[in-house]
Amino acid sequence: MTAVVPCGQRLWTAPYGTTVAATALIFVSIGITIPVLPFFVTDTLGADESAVGLVFATAAVSAVLCRPLLGWLGDAHGRRVLLRLGSALCAAGLVAHLLATDMSILVMARLVVGAGQAGVMIAATTLAIDLAPTDRRGEASSYLYIAVQVGLGTGPAIGEVLRHVSVDAVWIAATVACLASAALATTLPHVQRRTGAQRHDAGPRVRVDYGVAVRTGLLAGLGTLGFAGYLAFLPLYASELGVSSTAWIFLLASGTIAVVRLSAAKLPDRLGPGRVARTSLVMLATGFAVLATWHSLPGLVAGTVAMAAGMSLLVPSLVLSATEGVSAGEETRRMSTFTLFLDLGAALGPSMLGIVASSVSYAAAFAACGGAAALALALVLRWIPPRPAGVA
Repeated sequence: MTAVVPCGQRLWTAPYGTTVAATALIFVSIGITIPVLPFFVTDTLGADESAVGLVFATAAVSAVLCRPLLGWLGDAHGRRVLLRLGSALCAAGLVAHLLATDMSILVMARLVVGAGQAGVMIAATTLAIDLAPTDRRGEASSYLYIAVQVGLGTGPAIGEVLRHVSVDAVWIAATVACLASAALATTLPHVQRRTGAQRHDAGPRVRVDYGVAVRTGLLAGLGTLGFAGYLAFLPLYASELGVSSTAWIFLLASGTIAVVRLSAAKLPDRLGPGRVARTSLVMLATGFAVLATWHSLPGLVAGTVAMAAGMSLLVPSLVLSATEGVSAGEETRRMSTFTLFLDLGAALGPSMLGIVASSVSYAAAFAACGGAAALALALVLRWIPPRPAGVA
């Protein structure tokens, strides 16, 4: 018989820590492939920059298409089942990379990876909310997304090293990380869903409002669109600047995000999601403006730090806004709707960046990404009102 985890006042319980660790392993796996995939597409498969964008976008498109089924599966059969399934699908897709001798096989493999990544993110995000005390959900989301960024930062460093051994070693190492995540997911107990009393709601249960999830998801997608493109094309852009190794730049970006999130994890809960999201989008737009106008290694470093500082609390603050007022039993489907827009951003970012960079320049591509962040800032001012004075 499975154990039931009640909702207490402690955040860092064993199930929550396991969820964070399993999520980190999945994104270490994804990070391992990031500095290798662009050169694998252009050098090994003989394609161009637009094909690089297609490869990265394919996984995101798959994640979008699978969202409705994955959201239902998470609510009907449990988050831990979805977390195991997502990890296993990621492993299967990465094994298929070993067989990729042309673009069609690689695209099929990326479709499987995308479905698995979507399952992991839906399950992990909802688990973090389920396991957190009601007034610490924003903090719980912040720590979870630190795991995501740590994985995306440390993974490329591993990939850079393994790339000099062989490309096959890259795919194998990424697969092993996914299998380790699946093993961790099997140790999770059954998580008790929150009732109205556990949520400390004074009124009747409120039915899920998908409009909130759509609005906050769109904001998150616009904000992360440029970051997804940045990750996909950083190796090629850095090579254009004469930088041979990008591992330290990935570490700089993820390290900045981790430090800011750790030091300011409680701000979304204390200040409100709207205020934190506005500040984050200003920093994000500033970072892309620097990347677009300062075409040099110092410009790359400065833009990366500013952009990473903006990314640090954007998604956790919007997760908090998206989950306010959600009714028990509907959490996974609302988070499925919200994270769908993250996948759309991940699909459009590399595609847009690849097309604009190949036809115009990287400067124009980064400027477009900054424009998307500026649009999100305008919409935040309209859609997420500030908290009343004295409310915390």
